[in-house]
Amino acid sequence: MTKIKRIIGPNFNFKSVYLLYFVVVLVASLHKLYFTETPFNNFEIFRYSFFHLLHNNDLYKAYPEYYFDLFKYNPSFALFMAPFWYLPKTVGVIIWNLMNALLPVFAIDRLKLETKEKVFFSLFIFIEMITSVQNAQSNGLMLGLMMLTFVFLEKNKPLYAAFIMLPGFFIKLFAAAVSLIALLKPAPKAFIIWSTISGIFIGLAPAMLIGFDGLFLQYQRWLNLLATDKAHELNYSLMTFAERSLGIIMPQYFYLVGGLILLLLPLIKINSYKISNWRTTYLSAILVWVVIFNHKAESPTFVIAMAGAALWFIASKKKYLRLSMIIIVFIFTGLSATDLFPYDIRENFIKPFAIKVLPCIMLFFFILFDLLSDNFSGKAKKEELGLKKAIGEGKVNLMSK
Repeated sequence: MTKIKRIIGPNFNFKSVYLLYFVVVLVASLHKLYFTETPFNNFEIFRYSFFHLLHNNDLYKAYPEYYFDLFKYNPSFALFMAPFWYLPKTVGVIIWNLMNALLPVFAIDRLKLETKEKVFFSLFIFIEMITSVQNAQSNGLMLGLMMLTFVFLEKNKPLYAAFIMLPGFFIKLFAAAVSLIALLKPAPKAFIIWSTISGIFIGLAPAMLIGFDGLFLQYQRWLNLLATDKAHELNYSLMTFAERSLGIIMPQYFYLVGGLILLLLPLIKINSYKISNWRTTYLSAILVWVVIFNHKAESPTFVIAMAGAALWFIASKKKYLRLSMIIIVFIFTGLSATDLFPYDIRENFIKPFAIKVLPCIMLFFFILFDLLSDNFSGKAKKEELGLKKAIGEGKVNLMSK
């Protein structure tokens, strides 16, 4: 026990977490490349998207000779993949997986958390992160970009926040939800302006290769794909759970509108905006929301929701009910897709009824309750007193920014 306390104690070096992620992801990537017959199909879709963009081919057409399934991302994402097209495939997929795994760790390291909290956060999402990486998914990248956007908004650096958020938005649209954090800050206009300018630039950047006419045609094809894409038959979301487990079938827009209202509801607590823990908790709500209300959420996508769960638990008051909730999320969301659950249970219960998403649905309402309650009022007074004390001691210069 003494050794364990010494490992995760005041002198613990968080670089050990980087090393853990690096080694496991590297081994997992090499194992799949050389010791299994399952290809990194998602990575093939991503890297070939640049090839198709370069030759002005239809990005959203099926190319079964190269990969199965379709490319479903923004044309700008295809431009982002240029380096991975020119790199050797083995090198490219390893760099891609390491980037997706280490960027969230980098973001966690920059949150205003104690070392033990950062370690808990990193280990809590570890299994889901490996699941995502084994499928060469972009979910780790999305998580890292969303959390770094929050970090820069907390540091009152809207330019950096905008530059970090927009690549995520052009990969997966839901990354824009983190922009709501800007509304909690005193002056959101700078973030909005820089996001607009940067968004126009990134959105039009592929025209350098295919011209504006070619780019607009690609955007038309992309929007058509999104409009005709299949719903949530094989995925995990609130909509899927309602259909499979409760027999409730409703139009998708009903869930999306209702979900958006729920996400915006805590913004009525204007006096809570100045509380750092409240803002952190609101970020956790966003991270869970973008998964459970995403009709295309696959199992690897849940690394984002698990990050929201970890962040909520760290920021919340530690009570037995909350401890029970985080354990339920870890077991039935984090472990339900692993071999720790018997095969029959996974195939005949977890998957058919979309049980994986249920703890996250419950968690989302836990978070809403916290955000709408007065649990943070005491913290607001403490933070205000602490700031006044720091100003009085000369540790904070209000005229420095």
